[in-house]
Amino acid sequence: MKRSKLLCLLVSFTLCLAVFGGLVYPQVVSADSEEEEPAPEPVLELQAKYPSLEGPADTVFEFEVGFAYRQGKQPLDLELITTAPESWLVYIAESSYNKDKRITAVRLETYSVAEKVVVIAVAPFWLFPDPGDYTIKVDAVSEELSDSVDLTATITARYGFAVETSSGRLNTKATAGKESSFSIVLTNTGTAVLDRLSFSSTKPSGINNEEWKVTFKPDKIEGLGPLEQQEVEVTISPPSKTIAGDYMTILKFDSDPDPSSEPPKLDIRVTVSTPTKWGLIGAFIVVAVIAGVVLVFRRYGRR
Repeated sequence: MKRSKLLCLLVSFTLCLAVFGGLVYPQVVSADSEEEEPAPEPVLELQAKYPSLEGPADTVFEFEVGFAYRQGKQPLDLELITTAPESWLVYIAESSYNKDKRITAVRLETYSVAEKVVVIAVAPFWLFPDPGDYTIKVDAVSEELSDSVDLTATITARYGFAVETSSGRLNTKATAGKESSFSIVLTNTGTAVLDRLSFSSTKPSGINNEEWKVTFKPDKIEGLGPLEQQEVEVTISPPSKTIAGDYMTILKFDSDPDPSSEPPKLDIRVTVSTPTKWGLIGAFIVVAVIAGVVLVFRRYGRR
């Protein structure tokens, strides 16, 4: 009997210890885990609103870059460093409205997510860089934190050319039935090579199935680099029976690839005169008519 009571006491004591330990141990574990949990690390992030921009070689690329600084306990001083392709002009400005104010460092307050700068990038357009993607890197560095962002400037080709007469005049003289020539100059004003330039014309109407002739020498240009020029001789031949006067001839031009804007054209005023022999015949007719009139007056005037 005594043994049974002793056994019951031992079991009850063991249960009490188990219950007490279950209540106390989680609190101890919880307290220990709270003490051991490390403080959150500060975070720095650089983000570009539009990390990729494109345009012709003479475009001024403007990238807006923002800073996110969280969980820091004190302000953060950052040195800003840019890495750009060779011969590019790249700098950091305060804003798009204040591009002249260049900055090389920035201070971020704790939990700052609104600080922004503008990265200005200008390609060496005078060297006619090849179309393609060019990477600009921005690093923000401090003793404690650092981050970087890559920006992409995509250069696209711009095709265009200009045409003018070598004399600067838009009029010429021609004789009916004869050739008259003048020179024009074509200039590649784009940023890439024009593979081919071709010519055509709109001519005045002919007389008695005779058509005006307009020819070019050379009749096309193969390959014209940026800022390169080439002279072309234009020959205009009015039909032999063209009446003396002014006529309009339109010289048209096209390129491959197609120009980025409407291709140029030249409106040429052609002043046509008749050949000398026709002038002599006309003068003879006039003299004959006058002589006839005088003869008539003399014969019938006496009566």
